[in-house]
Amino acid sequence: MKKAFTLIEILVVIAILGLLMGTLVYYVGGNTESAHAAKCKTHLKSLASAVSSAIVTLSDEQYFPLAGSCETMSLGIHRGGDGRKYFGEIPGWISWNSDGKYAARPTSHSSSAGWFVSAYEQDPETREYCITNGAVYKFVRNHETYLCPAHIKKMPANKRPAWSYVMNGYFGYDKSEGSDSLNSDYYPGRRTSSVYAHSTLLFAELQWEDFIGVKVNTSESAGFENDCTLQYSANDGAEIIGFNHKMGNDIVAHVAYADCHVGVIRYPRNGMSEKDLEELTRLLCTGKDYEISNGTVRELTN
Repeated sequence: MKKAFTLIEILVVIAILGLLMGTLVYYVGGNTESAHAAKCKTHLKSLASAVSSAIVTLSDEQYFPLAGSCETMSLGIHRGGDGRKYFGEIPGWISWNSDGKYAARPTSHSSSAGWFVSAYEQDPETREYCITNGAVYKFVRNHETYLCPAHIKKMPANKRPAWSYVMNGYFGYDKSEGSDSLNSDYYPGRRTSSVYAHSTLLFAELQWEDFIGVKVNTSESAGFENDCTLQYSANDGAEIIGFNHKMGNDIVAHVAYADCHVGVIRYPRNGMSEKDLEELTRLLCTGKDYEISNGTVRELTN
């Protein structure tokens, strides 16, 4: 005679199946925090590799792409016989020229609306142009690479970012330097031979989480903390690398270096002042050795 399952046995089986299902969901799809962090590091690696490819094509002297677009005066100064000066743009890794019609303007774009572009700019045409006109897009060919999935999830639909990463302002010019200089006065930026590739930060994340109590700028009006360039100089309004991910009990920042490797920097358990965060960012951007002790950042010298 076939023995029937007892109620206890059925409950045990259900409990085991529930445990197995919970474990499967956690590792396959439920642990979105870890999955997002892994994807973010992959995107940083891809962007750094794209910069390496761009270096080869920019010139024979091996220059890095510019971190931010810069304004240049057109050589055809007297275009149309009107005697007015016209200007052009050397695109950065992401373009700052918001409408694609910069060359036709007879006045400096730096004194016109639209020079700086926020990561949270909502105009579809602007978003498309900023990405595709950038110096590295043809080596990426995928808008998704510019976005951390955790960043997308964090922001509401009407604040969906166009990009999640910032390029170190050490590479080139992160602001318009005026309107009367020719291309040769601005370019080339940084040669590969002048960069400590293994220690100089290339890309970091924007700061979009408030894990560390630092102001987050999600405005559609471009400014510090929400454009495409990481400004590490106090004279320019120093910014910080983004600490946006949790790894166990730690808060971490993902960064890509000029030799294309991606690293993880842990936020000290006892916290850091904003001044120390700015100093950490400055040392990373300039390729200096450092240590963090009790939340204080110190440059290491020989």
